[in-house]
Amino acid sequence: MLKAVFFDFDGTLADTGHILYKVHDRLSIKHNLPPIPNGEMDEIRSMPIRERFRKAGVPLFKLPQLLRETLHIYSEFIGSAAPFPGIVELVRNLKTEGLILSIVSSNSTKNINSFLASHQLDLFDHIRSSPSLFGKHRTINKALRDLSIRNDEAIYVGDELRDITATGKVPIRIIAVSWGYDHVSLLQKGKPDYLVYTPEEIMRLIPEL
Repeated sequence: MLKAVFFDFDGTLADTGHILYKVHDRLSIKHNLPPIPNGEMDEIRSMPIRERFRKAGVPLFKLPQLLRETLHIYSEFIGSAAPFPGIVELVRNLKTEGLILSIVSSNSTKNINSFLASHQLDLFDHIRSSPSLFGKHRTINKALRDLSIRNDEAIYVGDELRDITATGKVPIRIIAVSWGYDHVSLLQKGKPDYLVYTPEEIMRLIPEL
């Protein structure tokens, strides 16, 4: 029986795409990275994340430093982020249903808590920040242990191919959402358990699980 729903944050709960552009602009100046060409965003969203970094000329060994800088810049602009349409109602309904709600994200707990408080969404029982872009499966496992939840008692909701990859390593079921950072075509390649196009679909799906 389903007991817990784990959510990604950026691109799933919070519409932070505009902040990502600000981050890129800031980091591109500091680290001499190429700009994002106009009209190429759909192509970039269709690339796995490692390919995006290669296209941007970012060596993988620099990622820990860039992630720290990214989270610092995010903290400056997190107040401008908003929940995607339907997310507030989804979270409140899931809470009413008695499900345990968790956030497992590469963003910082400080940024996440600031966002939740601003939008009356501080309804989550648990938040864990993943220290690595490619180590989220380890963080999900820690979250399961924190909450004393078995793998088959939880489901993850995320918007990126790396979320699908991470949940496959746990393993835990995943609902991939179409409104986030990764293009639907890329999500489909990952073969998620479920692919949804609106938060309302998640609410209809949950009772079946």
